Amino acid sequence: MAPPAPPADAVLWQEQVDLPVLPPPAADADRRVEVAVVGAGYAGIAAARVLAAAGKRVVVFEKGALGWGAHSRNGGMAIPELKAGPATLEKKYGPVGLRMHHEVNEAFDHLEALIADEGIDCDYERSGQLYLAHAERLVPYLQELAHEHADGFGEPVRFVPRDELSSEIGSTVWHGGVVFDRTGGLHPAKLHAGLVRLALASGAEIRDRTAVTELTDRGAGHDGGRFLLGTERGPVRADHVIVTTNAYADGLLPELARRVLPIGSFIVATEPLDPALAAEISPKRRMFVNTRNLLFYWRLSPDGRLVFGGRRSLQHATVAEAADYLTRSLHEVHPQLCDVPVTHRWGGNVAITLDRMPHVGQIRGAWYATGCNGSGVALNTWLGHRLGQVVLGEAPPPAFAELTHRPIPLHRLRRLYLPVVGQWFRYQDRS
Repeated sequence: MAPPAPPADAVLWQEQVDLPVLPPPAADADRRVEVAVVGAGYAGIAAARVLAAAGKRVVVFEKGALGWGAHSRNGGMAIPELKAGPATLEKKYGPVGLRMHHEVNEAFDHLEALIADEGIDCDYERSGQLYLAHAERLVPYLQELAHEHADGFGEPVRFVPRDELSSEIGSTVWHGGVVFDRTGGLHPAKLHAGLVRLALASGAEIRDRTAVTELTDRGAGHDGGRFLLGTERGPVRADHVIVTTNAYADGLLPELARRVLPIGSFIVATEPLDPALAAEISPKRRMFVNTRNLLFYWRLSPDGRLVFGGRRSLQHATVAEAADYLTRSLHEVHPQLCDVPVTHRWGGNVAITLDRMPHVGQIRGAWYATGCNGSGVALNTWLGHRLGQVVLGEAPPPAFAELTHRPIPLHRLRRLYLPVVGQWFRYQDRS
């Protein structure tokens, strides 16, 4: 018997979606717009839709092909989280902490309502999340986390002891878990395509393969637009600028790039599973995440595959190297899948911030939103929507704008020290 074919270096989600055809770009001339948006992911497209619907002339610039970025490479998990519970956030940040907790939940509600009200076909399902303890020493932490959400704030969150996990997951390697009912699964590229269609229908222009290379703030009240943007298709003048490049921040705003750490995250996907095997693996179709620093996240895809993501370290890795590690890890978690072929493997970058919190602010007059730290499906969509409202004067900036957004120390030397940090994380992640 011939050995199975190696998995393709291809993004499963991108293969399964047809993006709208964009109209041809305007001629290379000095153009005047009211709002320029840099980055055509969830946040940028959501902002453009709000602004265009209000009658503003808005153009979204994307340096790559439409649909190439993290919005079509992620795990498709809509999780309202901030890496800490509400009481912990309040203790650390005061009233702002509670407002941030409220906003991530508002973001989740916003996404669910948007999908339902606009009829976005993205295979959305309110699945719930199962957060799993990889070591027995973490069980008290999970018990306290569930108590913090459920008893302190009345949220639908509950602890599941180890001897009851079989009703939640077909795996015996975990020591307990927490179920968060307010979590959903979706097809991330279909969500993005739906948002693009809504933005275009509202009158927004989208220009992909058009990098913005320069941004000059000429001062408020300047004749002909406050900002001058240099693009690959000619200069553009704008009254407002919103930058939503996230993990792909570059030299356009070096001050922003120094505040974001792009960390590689990788995913493998199996062939579609037999329905009985899929039900054994995930009886309730939960979104699975574990407690490691170098965590795993996995789920059943809408077409019944097991999609398994994570990273082994913080140093550079090829997709092939990462996929080999993830496949071995997948088989350790779910040995039932050892004979099931892995058909796809891919990677992308996640935007990590120093304090592991999302951030919103202004740099040289331009608004930005960044740093969802791997939980941006709902939050980035809402942040873009909110920044559109901020530019229109319809809403105040979100609570995240009140945080100090500190630069990453020794940002240019990160490839030297990240492997050491990764080793420390692996030590902490020991069972």
